[in-house]
Amino acid sequence: MATRNEGRRASLWLFGPALGWLALCGLGLAATVLDESAWSAVERSRSTAVGSERCAACHPGEHESWHRSYHRTMTQRARGEAVLAPFAGEQLETLGFRATMSGGREHPHLTVERLEPEPGTDPVLLDVDVELTVGSHRYQQYVALVDRGGGPRERWRLPVAWHVELGRWIHVNEAFLTPGGAWGEAEDYLRHLSRWNDNCIFCHNTQPVPGLDASGRFDSEVAELGIACEACHGAASAHVDRQAWPLRRLLAGIAADEGDGSIAQPGRMSAARHADVCGRCHGNRIAADLAEVLREGDGFVPGHPLSEVSRPIQRGSTIAGQPGEPFTERFWPDGTPRLSAYEYQALQMSPCHLDGEGLGCGDCHTMHGPEPVMQLRPGHASAVVCGRCHEPASLSDAGMSGGHGRHGEAVACEGCHSPRITYGLLEGMMSHRITRPRPQDLRGRDDQPDACTQCHVDRSRSWAAAALAAWARGETPPGPDGQAPRVALDLLGGDPIQRVLAAHALTRPEAPVDPRTRMAWLVDVLDDDYPAVRWFGFRGLRRLAHAQGMPELEAELAAPGVMDDPGLRSQLVLELRERLGPGALAHDPERREALRQRQTHVAIWIGE
Repeated sequence: MATRNEGRRASLWLFGPALGWLALCGLGLAATVLDESAWSAVERSRSTAVGSERCAACHPGEHESWHRSYHRTMTQRARGEAVLAPFAGEQLETLGFRATMSGGREHPHLTVERLEPEPGTDPVLLDVDVELTVGSHRYQQYVALVDRGGGPRERWRLPVAWHVELGRWIHVNEAFLTPGGAWGEAEDYLRHLSRWNDNCIFCHNTQPVPGLDASGRFDSEVAELGIACEACHGAASAHVDRQAWPLRRLLAGIAADEGDGSIAQPGRMSAARHADVCGRCHGNRIAADLAEVLREGDGFVPGHPLSEVSRPIQRGSTIAGQPGEPFTERFWPDGTPRLSAYEYQALQMSPCHLDGEGLGCGDCHTMHGPEPVMQLRPGHASAVVCGRCHEPASLSDAGMSGGHGRHGEAVACEGCHSPRITYGLLEGMMSHRITRPRPQDLRGRDDQPDACTQCHVDRSRSWAAAALAAWARGETPPGPDGQAPRVALDLLGGDPIQRVLAAHALTRPEAPVDPRTRMAWLVDVLDDDYPAVRWFGFRGLRRLAHAQGMPELEAELAAPGVMDDPGLRSQLVLELRERLGPGALAHDPERREALRQRQTHVAIWIGE
């Protein structure tokens, strides 16, 4: 039988080491809590990138949700499933040139050659291996190494792209707002052959460094292809070092409300600083020192003011050494951006933003939600977001039949207050400038659309103004006033952005107008001088034909070459007129012609 002392010795032998480790952990825990340097901010500009895979070790859930996003696939190596186009020998003929895509998804290759080469000239314009993909949501563009004076690491975005929705190749001229160009002119065909090193690299990658040297050669680097963790949270080496000790990771969530100071957390930032993180890419800007940016990158640190390294482009912005205001065409007359990649400027103009203290990007969007399209927060509802500041009683318009705006649930807040008056990526997009619809302020003007008639496509602006006034008085809105619909005027005589947005408005399923009428109006843009406008017409007709159960017409619109060959296109327009009926304002041919002539006075040349 063991003695009491022997039992004590046995207990110490069994539990002593555990008690020792517990005491050691307790001392470490106390030291970690009391050590302010364990949680204080560090100079994050000195941190270096560690890569998204390193982040996944401690943040698997966030990594998984980001991995499903279109931000991750913004730039990829052009191999395997990253390549959306088949590259199986497809050909696309545009402006007298034939592009042939070959090599399959493992070795994608592009060749561009003249259809009718002149004697003694090289018929081949491009013959390149595809190295990178750019984008994966609406359309995918491709990048190749091409030394055009910038050295062996100079990369160029190629002149053809794969459209995801329609599963077909398009020429990049069709995506940007410029006229089609002259047949056989290489300069027109290659108009949007853009250098990746000092263009696409900035907003489509993490911590880009163009690496332009004094001789004009590029040695570009990125911390990671695509928009990865450190694009929004900043370089993470200091964070990884600080969190290396398990006890520190254990306490990180409770020891400091603002995080551990070694990494940026956009969700904990003010609306202004959060918008700065997004605005680095979603707000075209002018660098404080362009030469330095082209050499070393912009140096932006998430959580710091974006204004430290650049200023956002506005309607009246100027560039040193250039005359006038070169960015006017990118904004509506009231300063609202009318192109995508200016969401940052639009938000800053919104009264709800409250100079950075109110509504911010994170109120609607999240990089870590379940749905990659639009990246809206789970369960997002605009009425809930708006209801944080606007009392439900003020939104319901008590005493007015039909609720706020008399639209009920058919139209959400953004339908009227963030209308689709922005063009980008071959889409009509909602504006990020929150405004009150006031069509009465635009009566007599032809230079800016309004929210009401972008939905009520068969009504005039005067009708919209009268309807709003009637609703305010609790009266029944008036019927049609017999004046020309605003969308018809924009479709026939607006500038290219107005024509694109009018075609998009006619395509939207919620437009309260007979689809066949809208289809007949869309035929009017199939012979437009701008390929992007024609594209909206073709795609709109296909979408409406599909929705209306018209498979023969849908197939006719998808026939090879019908969008690109002028002869085939003219024949199709005649057939569609016979089938669908007259176009917009057909009862007033003189006005139709005057509007058509007006197009030549409002030309726009906007690319990337």
